[in-house]
Amino acid sequence: MFQAPVSRLATTAALAAALGAACAAVAGPLYRVRWIELEPAMVMVVSGAAAAGVALLLAVPGFLATLGLHGKRGRGRALLALLLGGAVVTVTAPHFYAAFTLPAIHDVSTDLDNPPAFDALAAARARGDNPLEHPGEKVAEKQRQAYPEIEARYYSHNVADLLAAAQQVAWSQGWTVARTDEQGGLEAAARSDWFAFVDDVAVRIRDEGPGERRVDVRSASRVGQHDLGANARRIEAFFAELEAVLNE
Repeated sequence: MFQAPVSRLATTAALAAALGAACAAVAGPLYRVRWIELEPAMVMVVSGAAAAGVALLLAVPGFLATLGLHGKRGRGRALLALLLGGAVVTVTAPHFYAAFTLPAIHDVSTDLDNPPAFDALAAARARGDNPLEHPGEKVAEKQRQAYPEIEARYYSHNVADLLAAAQQVAWSQGWTVARTDEQGGLEAAARSDWFAFVDDVAVRIRDEGPGERRVDVRSASRVGQHDLGANARRIEAFFAELEAVLNE
């Protein structure tokens, strides 16, 4: 009895998709437990995404080859490649897009002339981490161009209420609060899910006069020179939730 051959394209696509998914999936956990450094982890992610892209390219003709009366076997492999490859590309594509379209900065602040300082979190930074000091005017100008909406906010609430609301937001976001003080300061560490990257956050509340308080926020990555927009998004999310808490 005649048995159609298995599509080599479908088989190759399935193998490429499995390899890509494995590379992309384990890069984060391996980095988290410090079995690999950041650069090899990023290489694994890029390689995984590239393998997934190849899998998608091969899976389509591989699937088409299984159709028709005299089609080859391997339709399940082609579908597996489409699903796995599509999943990897869907997850990684936004990060690659951000890497190419957003500026390579890792320190974002609503006050670029006098950014909130990291005091309590200074000891938490390891040797080789990014410096505590703001990178300076070159990075500040990149931030102004990319994130013009990142600015200080002003509120009529008193310092104590704003600080309590800021602390509530920090807890809600899953940050580890390292310091709060009655003068209106808060420091916290935010950790990402996949790679467990740690970004330090400083909130500063100042009395600007009768009925007006200024809130500044700084979010800075401990490692890496490109935050893929994470720090700006964190500041925007902080203010959005802060105002929701204040309006309750």
